[in-house]
Amino acid sequence: MGGGERVCDAQSAAVFVIGLVAGTVCIIVSKALFELKAVGSTGKLEEFHPPVFESFVMFFGMLFALPMYLSGECYKRYRAQSDSIARAALEAETKVTFGMLLSLGMPAIFDLSSVLLMMAGLMHIPASMWMLLRGGGIVFVALMKQFVLGDKLSTSMWVGVGTITLAVCLVGLAPTLDAAEPSRRALMQQVMQQDEGMPQPTPTPTPTPTPTPALAAEVKVDSGAFTGIVLTILGTLMQSVQYVYEEKVMSGDNPAPPWLLIGMEGLFGSLLCIFVVYPLAGIIPGNNHGVFEDLSNTMTQLENNQDLVTLSAIFCVAVFILNSFSVLVTFMLSSVWHAILDNFRPISIWAVELCLYIYTDGAHGEKWTTGSYLQLAGLGVMLLGTAIYNGNLAVPFLPPSEELLFAGDKRATPALQRSPNLMRAQMGDGSGAHKRSPYVTRIRLAGAEEPLV
Repeated sequence: MGGGERVCDAQSAAVFVIGLVAGTVCIIVSKALFELKAVGSTGKLEEFHPPVFESFVMFFGMLFALPMYLSGECYKRYRAQSDSIARAALEAETKVTFGMLLSLGMPAIFDLSSVLLMMAGLMHIPASMWMLLRGGGIVFVALMKQFVLGDKLSTSMWVGVGTITLAVCLVGLAPTLDAAEPSRRALMQQVMQQDEGMPQPTPTPTPTPTPTPALAAEVKVDSGAFTGIVLTILGTLMQSVQYVYEEKVMSGDNPAPPWLLIGMEGLFGSLLCIFVVYPLAGIIPGNNHGVFEDLSNTMTQLENNQDLVTLSAIFCVAVFILNSFSVLVTFMLSSVWHAILDNFRPISIWAVELCLYIYTDGAHGEKWTTGSYLQLAGLGVMLLGTAIYNGNLAVPFLPPSEELLFAGDKRATPALQRSPNLMRAQMGDGSGAHKRSPYVTRIRLAGAEEPLV
């Protein structure tokens, strides 16, 4: 991850905005898909809840990076025919081997596991809450940096990790406030009915009022929120395991270009979804026609609702654009802008969801509830914890911490929220060379003052 502050010109600003919009659209559309209904294989109208299908669409969107890589390679070879500098740069690049491509399969397994868990979690909780909980992945990666990779965290960084943990707890507790609302509302309705009814001379036990369908639906949503929170946190944990695996096991010079890495991850993810996950999803017990996901029911719903097909296509394109511009952001913008982008996405997603709820009369989006105040507090605490961790905000009574963002430190939050494998591939200097992972084992010859590699 390159450090240093760069001037944000019009081109860089456009890259930043497009990356933010694409990232926001990805989450908004994926959540909107789970909110739609369609006639299924039983002939009844039911909710569209296929986490495996959305995971497959995401990986399929990443596949489009392979044509980008191949077209770039053809262009470089075309230039090399008449340009000696381009020919020398092409010859200096490490050749991509079949074994290298196969080695990318294991990270794809971790990535697929994390995506499945987080998509399943997104079905049960609001998109803004889901995005904030994903930010808690910083805690898992930071802990593994300390205890697995040996990157020592300073005292102020530990304070930042603790603050982010508090933010995740606040966000996770937000549904408990909303869960109490139906009970309070039912009690108020009961009291109002008693006040407006005929006088009751003899006090008698009053039966608990039967909840209306709307209240019952709210209770159902609130009871599923805990499941969504747990699944999302488990997904971020699995994602952090993927990142640490890439740093610990795949450390060293990774010559695979960014487009190739993204495309191969999409290829492996798509194949795993088709040949492994879907067969298992059809036999594992669940609430989708008795299994985790009924593929025939998903296909039937897609046939019966064109909006599902349209949104799936938008989601696929948005994933491709997001991955494309994540490559450009690494080259064109600094670590500071990475952090700004990471911190602003939960805000933009929440703002769009609130607006959608208003403009669709509650059909889509999120409404402002009592728990939203606690979620807002969690957002503020998470931003505070991120600033403390990165050294942008000093902690009283503690020595000043290094500003990780400006230094381009591998422990900064942007590095904790992205695949190290991809980050290393994006850190080329334009000459075909790539910076070596800080975790690679150096070989030192006897009597040598510096490591050989």
